[in-house]
Amino acid sequence: MKIVDMLQQGRDNFESRAERIEWIDEAKGIGIVLVMLGHCYLHWKFCFWFYAFHMPLFFILSGYTFSGKGKFADYLKKKIRTLLVPYMFFVIITMCCNGVLAVTHGNEYHVFEILKLYIIQNRYTLLWFITCLFLANLLMYVLQSLRSKTKTNHFWLIIGCIGALVFGIYRVIIGKDLPWNADLSILAMSFMSFGKWCREQKIIEKVKLMRYSLAICILITFSVSAVNYIYFERVDLYSDAFGNPILFMTAALTGTFAVVLISMTTNNRILIELGKNSLIYYGLHRIIIDLMFVLYEKMGIQIDNASWSAVGFAIISVCVAIVILTPVKCLVLKYIPWCLGKKKG
Repeated sequence: MKIVDMLQQGRDNFESRAERIEWIDEAKGIGIVLVMLGHCYLHWKFCFWFYAFHMPLFFILSGYTFSGKGKFADYLKKKIRTLLVPYMFFVIITMCCNGVLAVTHGNEYHVFEILKLYIIQNRYTLLWFITCLFLANLLMYVLQSLRSKTKTNHFWLIIGCIGALVFGIYRVIIGKDLPWNADLSILAMSFMSFGKWCREQKIIEKVKLMRYSLAICILITFSVSAVNYIYFERVDLYSDAFGNPILFMTAALTGTFAVVLISMTTNNRILIELGKNSLIYYGLHRIIIDLMFVLYEKMGIQIDNASWSAVGFAIISVCVAIVILTPVKCLVLKYIPWCLGKKKG
């Protein structure tokens, strides 16, 4: 009887782990779709609500799954392999595509100057996120060593609040963008710490049990982000735009909870697959979307980014990007997986 109980418990634990991985992947899938929509040149009146949380979502999920184990040297090598190698892969592909477009359109393309901008990486292109995440992970590893020396159950919540405060003070007093987006990595670490705290304290499970929690999170996110957009400033981490800090943090957290709650109650296989391979969709989707808008122009289609028709063209562009990048993803994973930080087999 004990053996049967142990087997049953093991199966339950396995199923819960599998479910946890799938809802995280689906949440990342939702996030990457929103990122792609945000790069379709839509007017801010269509984007303000998801820009309020779609990048914090990825940082919080990274913190939720964070595990800084082993020696620092080994951890550093792992992050170089899984983040910096893909970063350089995306840089090379992007530069090649942009170089070809420049030549075919009779424009100059200064390879070494552009490569220098990618190496410095100071808010340069959408790839800013990868170097920022890399540094934030290193910060989390250092803080993890401090975690073992404290008995407080809310260590990560405290660290997250301190990190957000330090970032806010830095932006107000100094306000200088740093290479590799090191200043933004402090904010990223803050969100990751919050995700780690949610994991340790089972906050998401508790929120899920609350009545109408999803509707409440959606309502708060939309209303708070709308107030921030109308009365203060649009939110865009890339452009150092945060609006009111309290409204920004509120929308970032409730928006993340909304996406997570949706992903925990659905089982969309397309979104799950997108989430599993979100890095390659993130790194390459802008190329496809820009080509789509070049195609629209060649076809004589004039798009008013403030019209609802622009939303339709944005959705078409995102769908085309997903369709094109899916076989690309399969080929990369099959023949050169190391480009995405993965090992063969």
